[in-house]
Amino acid sequence: MGYAALLYDRLTIDEAELLLTANRRGLTFKKIFTKDPSMLSEMDLIDVYVAINRCESKNRALEAARRITSFNKTIINSYRVEELCSNKIKTVETLDKFGIKVPKGLFKPFPRDLHGLSNWIDEIVEEAEVKLKYPVVFKPTHGSWGRGIIKIDCRERLIEVLRENSKPSEINPEGVFLQEYVEKPGFDLRIIAYKDKWRTGILCCIARVSRRPEEFRTNTHLGGLPVGVELENYPEHVNEVLKAAEIIMQEEEYGIIALDAMPQIENIDVDYSILYKLAGECVKIYDKIREFVDENKFKRYGEWKNEMELMFQKFKMDDSYIKLKKVISSLLESSGLKIHEANSRFDYAMNTRNATGVNPAEKYVDLCLEALKDHQPS
Repeated sequence: MGYAALLYDRLTIDEAELLLTANRRGLTFKKIFTKDPSMLSEMDLIDVYVAINRCESKNRALEAARRITSFNKTIINSYRVEELCSNKIKTVETLDKFGIKVPKGLFKPFPRDLHGLSNWIDEIVEEAEVKLKYPVVFKPTHGSWGRGIIKIDCRERLIEVLRENSKPSEINPEGVFLQEYVEKPGFDLRIIAYKDKWRTGILCCIARVSRRPEEFRTNTHLGGLPVGVELENYPEHVNEVLKAAEIIMQEEEYGIIALDAMPQIENIDVDYSILYKLAGECVKIYDKIREFVDENKFKRYGEWKNEMELMFQKFKMDDSYIKLKKVISSLLESSGLKIHEANSRFDYAMNTRNATGVNPAEKYVDLCLEALKDHQPS
């Protein structure tokens, strides 16, 4: 009999949701704590045919994927997908190569030594001002959760940011990556896409809404408000997202990723004040859910999961949430999309699952069960 394994370096509510879902559906995961993936051996994976890679550290996730692949095991996601998603530059370049609309970008490796620092800064500033214009966005190439992202409005600030980020770091190991600033209508989209042996599909989508106009980052870790979006109502967006998902997961039998996309509204004069007014009203309710989750995060997830779900249901029935959802829907009807990131490990148990009513853990289990069938004797 074959088994599925869950690789993790930290158990969050996302992994807890996956384990509960798998148990309800009769799938038992072999849990493997993966603090040092280089130590994984074939003995650890006896009778394991498929593994879900939920390592939070990008370096651990990459090494875990490499090791599992070397043992001829199926891993979700594959090493190729992990490598592509872990590097924002490669993600955008790959999507752009195949005709997906992405923000314009600029990458420069770090200077070899401090003697070349001034020339390095001058070259980047000159190229950024010609190619990108102000404002520009500085992004760590291997960052996540919005960490280290800076909006830059002028030359003086760009020079300052370049000086402060002229050496390798854990989230920015290779060089400086700048992107054009895309004026978002107060939100961006987080779209969960999957691939199995038969199709590439879209599982669900949320809008992540900024709390105020001056906060351009929309990550829910930074307080972005999650609002469920029925992406199937926008065929052009669906086609663009499916093409992007196929590019990222093209060589794989199984995969599941999150794509981040920025709606771009052109040639239309829009007053976004109503969106921020409604978001401000929603935040009062949503922050109570965040506080509840934070207070209970060290308790067993199964003990407080139902109460969190009830809080979300009440939140989604609130008049301000319903109106905000309609505003977002109207804006999406007149927008294009620029896809700017792909994520191989994404959060879902709190926001995406409850805002959309779709549980990505179910798709993880589906993919595992399909992979296990492949190994059954015919």
